[in-house]
Amino acid sequence: MSIKSSPRSNTSLTNMKFSQIALGLLATFAEVAFATPVATQSATLGYATLNGGTKGGVGGSTTTVSSLAALKTAVADDTARIVFVSGSITGNEAVKVGSNKSILGITGASLTGVGLRVVDKKNVIIRNLKISKVLADAGDAIAVQGTSASNIWIDGNDLSSDRDHDKDYYDGLLDITHGVRYVSVTYNKFHDHWKGSLVGHSDSNASEDTVITVTYAYNYWTNLNSRLPSFRFGTGHIFNSYFENSNDGIQTRQGAQLLIENNVFSNVGKPIFEDGGFAVVRNNQGATPNTAPTGTLTSVPYAYTTLALSSVKSYVVANAGVH
Repeated sequence: MSIKSSPRSNTSLTNMKFSQIALGLLATFAEVAFATPVATQSATLGYATLNGGTKGGVGGSTTTVSSLAALKTAVADDTARIVFVSGSITGNEAVKVGSNKSILGITGASLTGVGLRVVDKKNVIIRNLKISKVLADAGDAIAVQGTSASNIWIDGNDLSSDRDHDKDYYDGLLDITHGVRYVSVTYNKFHDHWKGSLVGHSDSNASEDTVITVTYAYNYWTNLNSRLPSFRFGTGHIFNSYFENSNDGIQTRQGAQLLIENNVFSNVGKPIFEDGGFAVVRNNQGATPNTAPTGTLTSVPYAYTTLALSSVKSYVVANAGVH
């Protein structure tokens, strides 16, 4: 069995695609096959590379889970651990994730009705998972929150529900709130949902959320109503992403400072708009109307590379999401 190189390595990331495991293959063999280089990869782009970096469960034990009970047990504590998810897991709850974890989906892995919740935890990686139809009473598909939470890498996931119900039947696909710092959200597909990604808990939570720092890069946003993302108070860098067939685009709110560059918008009603926030907007396509006043975030404290604008759509559509 082999691990194939991903075209994502054409950028500053050096991601690897996940290979399929033949039917009946022992879990222990899967652990060995996936241990290098996928499981040992640290975040290599964005805010998650700062503050000592984000390596997840590197250095800890490796396990493969295929049931909700096993997943909950494997990720609950703060001990370093690499957790591979195999097959389809269903339920109606949010699984609490401890610090120092890498949660990695083997090709075809999915969570239906089961979300992941990272509260006041550090050094967590979530990659290559299809998470869908998490009901509002269980929470968000992925939620990261807490003033002690930091260094989170969310990469290569497929997050969705449907738009057949009202907007409150499900909650958000990815919410980052209550003062989380050093987050990178890369190569994810957000689709078929009302509320995409919220940053910042509420309009009255400046005391916690002003310190939030998030990078969104190489993400594919399609058939969403709003929050692509919606950003309160903190600092955000959004680049090399493709947005299509959605109502609201990027919203900057409550003093947020955003750097929005090298993105492509197609059939998005309000590509960039504000509710008391700011943005530096440069070298985007289809980003009008833009009602955000110019902000002060003109650079970020990490290295990155922008794609040719003409290549953003094709590259992101081909590479975002699970593999």
